[in-house]
Amino acid sequence: MISGYMYPLVDVSAKNRAGKLEDARTFPEKIRDGFVLVLSGGVIRGAGHLGFLAACQEANLPVRGIVATSAGAIAAAVFQSGKSTTEEAQKRLKTLRPWDMFRFRPRRGGIFDTARTAELVGEMIGPETTFSDLRGPLAVAAVSLASRNLALLKEGSVPLAVAASSALPPFFQPVEIGGVPYVDGGVLSVLPVMAARTLYPHIPLVAVNVNDREGWQGRPGRSSWLEDGTSRHNGKAVSWNMLLHPLSSLGMEILWVTRMEAALSDWYVGTSTGLYSLMDRRNLDRIFRLGYDSGVKFSMFFR
Repeated sequence: MISGYMYPLVDVSAKNRAGKLEDARTFPEKIRDGFVLVLSGGVIRGAGHLGFLAACQEANLPVRGIVATSAGAIAAAVFQSGKSTTEEAQKRLKTLRPWDMFRFRPRRGGIFDTARTAELVGEMIGPETTFSDLRGPLAVAAVSLASRNLALLKEGSVPLAVAASSALPPFFQPVEIGGVPYVDGGVLSVLPVMAARTLYPHIPLVAVNVNDREGWQGRPGRSSWLEDGTSRHNGKAVSWNMLLHPLSSLGMEILWVTRMEAALSDWYVGTSTGLYSLMDRRNLDRIFRLGYDSGVKFSMFFR
């Protein structure tokens, strides 16, 4: 069920974007002076973020901050803490069994206890780590159930903020921070570029999407989310049965918003890890490697 419906949700299709701009001559010069990373959610595909960040660290790229949601927030917390390497975090993920990750405690708002997520993050970066302890700026996207808006968490406990950003309803219980309940940031923004722009209006944004099914890098334009109504396509028309299915409709909405946000970034990186299921633990090494390869390719623009 998950693999059938979740594969295409946030894929930025090559059939509907401005084109592949992978030539060094088209790479924005301003990014070389420093940039902010925007990391998508993606459950198990988040291992691709660990690989991408490993490549960035190897090349000593000028990462001036990270804005991330859900799985991306976990990888970003590891990277900015400096207490574990991304490779060590990857090894830890591989040792986790389902019962290590999910603590079954049905309560109002969810069936799994989000405290376990905070504990796992704490094992990698330190349970008492706060945002002020990090070696670089980090903002974690989560949805406030009080305001129904996307919030950027930048203070207090990092493990707790990451747990909030990863609390996907109706599976995980909301996480309360400062008296406010929060859930997974991906509910409103899988790739929080717009939120990052409000925080960093004058710094280039590099968006990394581990849900893309094609490994490409470039500057997506308007056509990545809006097309001419008179254009003709050779592909098959989507059946009405699919359009009427509530999960399909939700998936198309998430896809559209993700494309729109990708178009607002200064540079987009798709890691092609979207080819794997959101819960595909068997291919963690492959997912990490695809993210790493994308990071190496991105690093080449700085030479």
